[in-house]
Formats: sequence, structure tokens, C-alpha cells
Amino acid sequence: MIKTTKILITLFLWITFSLNAKSSTISNGFEALQIHDYFKAKHFFYKALKKQPAAAGYGLSVIYSKNNNPFYNLDSALYYSKISVDAFWATTSEKQKLKIQTLGVDSNSICLQRTVVDEICFKYAEGLNTIESYNHFIDNNTEAIQLNQAIKNRNEIAFEITKKINTSIAYQTFAITYPNAEQINEVNNRYEQQLFKEYTNSNTVESNLKFIHDYPTSFYVKQAEENVYEIFNQHKTVEEYYSFVKKYPSNPFVAKSWRNIYNLSTQIKTPQNIKKFLTQFPDYPFKEELDEDFILANTKYYKIRKGDLWGFVDEQLQEVIPINYSWVGDFSEGAAAVRLNEKVGFINKKNTPVIPFEYDDAEAFVNGLAIVSKDEKFGLINRSGEIIVSIMYDEIGEINHTFISIELNGKYGFIDRKGNLKVGLQFESVGDFNNGIAYVKQNGLYGIIDTNLFYVVKPKYQWIDNLENTFIRVKEKDFYGVIDAKGEYIVQPIYTQISEIENGLALVVKDNLYGFMNEQGELKIPIQIPYQEGVLNWGLFSNRGYARIFTGDKFGLIDTQGLKFVHALFEDVGEVSNQLIAIKRKGKWGYCDFDTKLKIPYNFDAVAAFYKGVAIVKSEEKYGLIDEKGSYLFEQKYESIEWIKKDYLLVQLDRNYGIINLKNEIILPLNYTKIEFTSDETMLMLYLEDEFSYKKIEEIFKK
Repeated sequence: MIKTTKILITLFLWITFSLNAKSSTISNGFEALQIHDYFKAKHFFYKALKKQPAAAGYGLSVIYSKNNNPFYNLDSALYYSKISVDAFWATTSEKQKLKIQTLGVDSNSICLQRTVVDEICFKYAEGLNTIESYNHFIDNNTEAIQLNQAIKNRNEIAFEITKKINTSIAYQTFAITYPNAEQINEVNNRYEQQLFKEYTNSNTVESNLKFIHDYPTSFYVKQAEENVYEIFNQHKTVEEYYSFVKKYPSNPFVAKSWRNIYNLSTQIKTPQNIKKFLTQFPDYPFKEELDEDFILANTKYYKIRKGDLWGFVDEQLQEVIPINYSWVGDFSEGAAAVRLNEKVGFINKKNTPVIPFEYDDAEAFVNGLAIVSKDEKFGLINRSGEIIVSIMYDEIGEINHTFISIELNGKYGFIDRKGNLKVGLQFESVGDFNNGIAYVKQNGLYGIIDTNLFYVVKPKYQWIDNLENTFIRVKEKDFYGVIDAKGEYIVQPIYTQISEIENGLALVVKDNLYGFMNEQGELKIPIQIPYQEGVLNWGLFSNRGYARIFTGDKFGLIDTQGLKFVHALFEDVGEVSNQLIAIKRKGKWGYCDFDTKLKIPYNFDAVAAFYKGVAIVKSEEKYGLIDEKGSYLFEQKYESIEWIKKDYLLVQLDRNYGIINLKNEIILPLNYTKIEFTSDETMLMLYLEDEFSYKKIEEIFKK
């Protein structure tokens, strides 16, 4: 645009000087301007300024706007441009307008010069890019087309500076100085936020209360009230919550505190616990909810599935929670985890959300806590949905203990039930507490700690057994021994192998021989039986008091005294029941008596122990039921048979399951793809592909 303007002005001047032979002061000025004699041009224009301000002001503005002369000054260029514009419209007569038009000065050229000056001034301000440069442009170039852009640029610079200062005073100053800025809403928000931070920086109840008092209409009052709640109840105990509701009755989190008191006091929702709670807290404000909980406490809910959706039915098999969820967990402590729209939350038995749907996954509540996960990280929440342990760990162990194992970045430690780190992340692995102890692994070796988090045994074992038992097997210096829960040896590490205790006895191996010891480490059967590969799998004692023994490629049985009960005569020996023993020869099973006299021929591919005078047997891929004489009670036709309840059998035919009695009478039609008990064994779950229904036990197994 500037280049175009220069061409137009030059053209106007050339035409003017060509057409006007008669010289005048103003024409002399334009003639000098034409040859870039800025000194003369300036002299003539100043001389003519009083009589011909429109033309002279125009000429002076041109001189001051050019940076190729010593008079270059944008403020002066703007000043004389304004004089030119004002004079042309206010004081220049039509006759004068016609006269100066011959010099190339008319409304178009005057306005064009003003536009050129505005543009040069804006470029200059833009080059400096400061609040001051833009303010100068805004204050002086009031009619420039760049005015709004200059204001916008100035405000952006001011906003960035204010953000760097980041104080409430800085934001307040911006809002006062630039009330119409595009950033005003964000500035006001930042002002309130920063003011709140400055007031409550000490993170005390008092600082938050002062903020609420001084700024009662602030957006952050609710946050301050929540802070009071969180700080006051930092230990999350019943005592703290109750003290809070009494001290701050107008705080909006009082209701949440009451419900926390209720949930902490009645982690397991039983009628007895609810009654006890109401006796202890007669001023509980939500008594109607307690009445409903009291009724629901004894009501069992069962999961139900139709297609891809889940819901719940009650003990009468009536739908009580709509089948709307993509997954549901079991109810525990009055709440169930459910999935809706790809997120997991918790509902109560009234189908009311009690914990928001914001987690990727969640487990059932155990003693008031539940494991939740987001983005493959795990944490803990309480029954009120408060985060007790931040969602930051890679793994969290069983939560029914005083101390809970956690993993982060491949290192393990322990936290307490309030989320406090009690043993730092220093171990390669840890176990959950059992019988007051837990194993820890450090530098490739295992040790034991107690519930005081002190070492019972410092890490020294190559391997350690499950700590659920008092007979704890350990491996040290490549040999196995047994310790108790105090870390004291019951059996010194001198054995090459030791089995778990099975029916009171453990198999021990030494020098390629084996015997058996009891839980006290006393040898009950001397170590003199030749070791066979796999004996720890097949050679342990059954609940009938017999163990298989392998001699000369044949199996027999010994009793708990180590005496041969059945000589090693058979290809295999199975279950012992009543007066019959399952035996195998030439790939087939039969039964003999205790004198090894064959009682039921070798007709079967597989057999089970006799129960109530009958045994399940398999032949030619079909199962049937025989009596103690070997006679079939009914046709051998089923694909599988197993005991499901006294006098009743779960059978499979054509891939479908049903239930029969010992007379082969159909108790439950063979229509189901799967049948299993509910966890409380009061119902049977009857599956049809992915869907299932329930049937009460008493309706199926009638006396």
C-alpha cells in the first residue's frame, strides 16, 4: 500500500507541475517535494500552512512520513495529516478545493495519506510490540483501521505479563485497566482462583474459613468448605466426622460426614449393626434411609444376565434392579460394583449410585475398602467414595489385612488401611499377611515380617512356602526344611524335597528315599521307601488314611504306619471306599476287596470311589452308575456324571446338563449349558449359553 501511495503522489505532483506554469508558495513546495528537496519543500509548506492548511498539511505529512529524510517523524506526520483532513472538510472553500486539486490534493489523496500514516504507525508499534507502543498508537491513531488489532495485540501482551506475575492484584489490575479485553472472563476466573490460593495457602481450617467470610459469593467458597471438611477429617474416623457435624452444622458436607459415620460404623450392613448404630447416634438425620437399609440388609440379591446386559433379582427371583448394566459384581457391604457406559461405579440395593461411574474397574468392598483402577493404575476408596489411597500403584494386594501390599515400578512395600506408606518400596516381591506374618523378597532371598513390620527372619531363604499354614516349608542352601510362624525351625533344612501336609502327613525326600512326617516334624514313616519321580503328586495320603506306593513297576497301598495295606500288584490303585478298592490292570479298572480278591471285573476306563453304595464309572466314553456288585443302576449313556448333592447327580447328555436321582429320574431337565451353585448355596444358577436364571435349592431337592 505504501509503495502504491508513493506512486500516486508522485504522479499527482508531476501532473500538477506540468500543468501549472505560474508559481506560488504552495506549488513551490510540491515542486521541491517532487525533486526530494525536503528542506525547501518543508519551508514552503510551513509558509503556506496558515492560508492553505489542507494542501500544506498534506505536504508536511508526506515529508514527515518518509524515512529517507532528516525530518522523518511519525507523530508529526500524523499531526499534519489530521490538520490536512480537518481543514479540507471544515475550512477549505470550494474554490480553494478546485485550486489545490490542480496540485493533486483532493479528498482521496488526503484520506489516502492518513491511511498510509496509520499503517506506518501501526507497523512501528508492531515492531516494538510493547504495551506502550500499542497504547501510543491507540491514543493517537483513533480512526485507524488497525485500531482493533492494536487493542487486541496490546491486551494479549498485557495478559501474558499478568499470567507471569500470577497474583490476584495483577489480575485485578488487568481487569480494571482492560475491562473490554477478550481475556476478561479468564482473567476474572484466574483472579478468583489466585485469590483463593493466596488466602488458603497455609492449608488450615482457619484460612479457609476466613476466605468464606471475606468472599461469601466467590465461586471457590464451595472448595473452601470442602477443604474445611477434608482438613478437619484428615484421619477419616467416626470421632472426627461426628465432631465436624457438631462444629460446622451449616457446612454443605455435613450430610456426607453423617453418611461416612454410618458407613464406618456399619461396614457390614446387618439389622443388628444398623440397630446398634441408631442407638449410638440417635440424631442421625437420614432415618428413613436406615429403615430401608434395615429391610434390605436381610435381602439377598443375585446377579442376572440377559444377552449382554446384567441386573439383579431377589430371593423370590423378582427383578429388583433393572437389567441395564454391561457388567455387575456381587453385593458386598451394601454396595455392588457395576459398569455403565464403559465406566464402573457402585450402586446400593435401591439401585441408587453411591459412588460415581468414573473408574475403569473396581472390586467388591472388603472391611470398608474397595480396589479401583484408572488407566491401569490402582488405588483404594472407602464406602463414601473418598480416595483413601491415590490411584497410582501397579498392583494392590488383599485388603482384608491391617497392612496391604502394594507395587510400583516393580518394587513392593506395604501401606496401612489409611493409605500411609508403612514399609517403603524396597522389595522385589511381598506376600499378603497370613497368621500375622508375610514374606518379603530382597536381593533374591526371602524373609518374614510380622504385623509390627519387624523382621521375624531377615531375607535368607531361596524359596518360602505359603504362609497360611503353620507348617511353613523353606529352602536354604539348596535343601528344604520347615519353620513355624516365629521363624524357628521345626525341621532343619536337610531334605531334597518336602510336600505340603496332606491329611496330617507330609512326604519328605532324602538320599533318594522318602518317608512321612507329621506337622510337628516327627517322622511317622521312616525314610526308607525308594524315591520315584512324581511321587509328590501321586504318593500323598488320602483322607481314608492310605497312600499309593510304587514297587517293581506296580502300585500298592500303605497305611499311616507305613505298613503295606495292598501289595504292589497292580498297574494303578485308586480310591478306597467301604470294603472295595479301585484297581487297574491291562489298562482297565475294576474293584477288589481288602484281600485283593477281585470283586468287580476290569471293565472300565475310569472309576470313582463308592458313595452310598454306588460308584461312577466310565466305559467307551460314556458314564454310568454301578452298585457294589458291579451292576448298572441305569443305562450307561451320559457324557459326564458327578455328585451335586446327597442322592442327586449332575449329568451331561448331548452337551447339555441336568440333574437326576439315583433312580435315574429327571429332577431338572437336561436343557442347560452349565449348572452351578450360588456362593451361598441357596440357589442353582442355570445357564443357557450366556444367559442364566436361578432356581431355589428347596424346589429342586425336595425331601
